[in-house]
Amino acid sequence: MQNYLVKRLRIILSITCAFALSVSAFAVPDDRNKPGDDKKDKAKKDDTTKVLLSAAEIIEETETELPDTLEISFPSHDLYSTWNTETAHPYNFKESFRCDSVQIQLTSEYDCGFTPPFCGYLTSLYGWRKYRPHYGTDIDLETGEHVRAAFDGMVRVARYYKGYGNCVIIRHNNGLETVYAHLSKLLVESGQQIESGTVVGLGGNTGHSRGSHLHFEIRYLGQAIDAQDVIDFEKGELISNTFVLRKNDVENKYDLRALHSRYKSDLGLAYGNYKDKNGKSYKLYYVRKGDNLSRIAKRNRTTVSAICKKNGIKPTTILKPGRKLKI
Repeated sequence: MQNYLVKRLRIILSITCAFALSVSAFAVPDDRNKPGDDKKDKAKKDDTTKVLLSAAEIIEETETELPDTLEISFPSHDLYSTWNTETAHPYNFKESFRCDSVQIQLTSEYDCGFTPPFCGYLTSLYGWRKYRPHYGTDIDLETGEHVRAAFDGMVRVARYYKGYGNCVIIRHNNGLETVYAHLSKLLVESGQQIESGTVVGLGGNTGHSRGSHLHFEIRYLGQAIDAQDVIDFEKGELISNTFVLRKNDVENKYDLRALHSRYKSDLGLAYGNYKDKNGKSYKLYYVRKGDNLSRIAKRNRTTVSAICKKNGIKPTTILKPGRKLKI
């Protein structure tokens, strides 16, 4: 963009100077003698050196003062319409991902390849935890150990952010974003271009963390992906140089909250503002074919006696499909 503007300006200035010289060459001479009119003054009038010098100065000044387009030419600008340095995941995957699948080229011969963010034991994997979804892969490390960028890219976020603690989020040219959380110290800043293997921070225990470890995520348009589908952490290398993200995989594997809600629905659980006469909240369970009290109690982490007490039934009560039970 900058070279284009400079080239256009040079063309315009060349035409202007040529026009000025042609007008000077064909101008009708003035025979009247005026005080101070001599050959020296005439030569001074016809001298276009200053004009040309000014043009050169303008070009040089333009080259130095044109705005730097580095910040607006952020990686994967064809996928992302914004460059948000404050919010971790300001995207809506369902609105942005309109195709059935996309093939992502992870590395190429023109970049620095892949580097494991840290080589250590995996302590927690992608999936639903007891009370909440876990969108990353936790890698054991000691506070102060180096955490490195997985791929080439540009740092989008480098700050303390809620549960992540000190975190770095890097956007890569292939559309992926990687997250490095719970760091004790940040060593990069937003807008910085980095190569694979660059130390982005020091491992730590900041944010919602119990013990020093690295929380590492891979995301595409804000949707988290199981890093183990991309990286062989034991070998410290990519499983393949390409990764295919399918809409079906997101719906059936990666969208943890939706899967959890679907699981609850499949079990027959329904949540609502239900309260008993004592003001205590409860949930309803819809009995399915083949259910018995023992199976229902096990699924819901309760006891048969507790279910019987809440519903005023006996352990020998025959349950018909569709019946509502307080859990």
